[in-house]
Amino acid sequence: MNHLLTIGELEPDQIQSILDLSNTLQDSSEQVLKGKNIAFIFEKPSLRTKVGTEAAINHLGGNVISVESDLILSSGKAVPFSCRESLQDAMINVSQWCDAVFARVYSHSTLKKMAEYGSIPIVNALCDLHHPMQALADLYTIQQKFGKDQELTISYVGDANNVAFSLIEIGLKFGHTLKFSGPSEYSWNEDQLGYFSLLAVEHGGTFIQTHDPFEAVYETDVVYTDTFISMGEEHLYDEKIKHFEPYQVNGKLFSQAKS
Repeated sequence: MNHLLTIGELEPDQIQSILDLSNTLQDSSEQVLKGKNIAFIFEKPSLRTKVGTEAAINHLGGNVISVESDLILSSGKAVPFSCRESLQDAMINVSQWCDAVFARVYSHSTLKKMAEYGSIPIVNALCDLHHPMQALADLYTIQQKFGKDQELTISYVGDANNVAFSLIEIGLKFGHTLKFSGPSEYSWNEDQLGYFSLLAVEHGGTFIQTHDPFEAVYETDVVYTDTFISMGEEHLYDEKIKHFEPYQVNGKLFSQAKS
């Protein structure tokens, strides 16, 4: 049984096989998920992740069973099912009825517990540390534009968040150059920087961090950004936005990239 919790747990050939399968199924009417039930457990709200994935599952013949938020949130605790029964008992039950779980949660530790307690695959739809589905979709889009074999420079401008982390992971695993630019107040810690360096050495990629966004995007192939204010950080808006104003991806910044 294979879970999809982080990009770091996948080898490049496994990632490529997922992307190749995606390409095969994108325009196919093959019902590869016929008779399969996928449980959606969302602690955090979603539009693109939820609707896009549910549409894909339906397209492939599967069924989505949504666990409503009022069943999984209680007393402010961001732990699924905490208001009615233990997570362990819940996962034992869900594993009897469903074929996989697609979970968007606050804490990565919740996903690890779900994988431990259940007997079906757990797919990370987003957590505080990782967003592997987003990274897979991003690399798929990049390969559609540039092909599989070209070494690229991918520049991320903005916050050192879960989206950026998974993008850097997947880019380095494919030997690309990853440039990151964000304010020093919101950047990677030493453990994360060490991990990126190890990935780069292992897979032949390059990781570069600079606080100058124009330097980061100069002559780059791909420019990427994400929201500066992640869900749950709304109270930090005034504090964060003053640091991130120079990191807007606008026409002036984008003009520094390749045509």
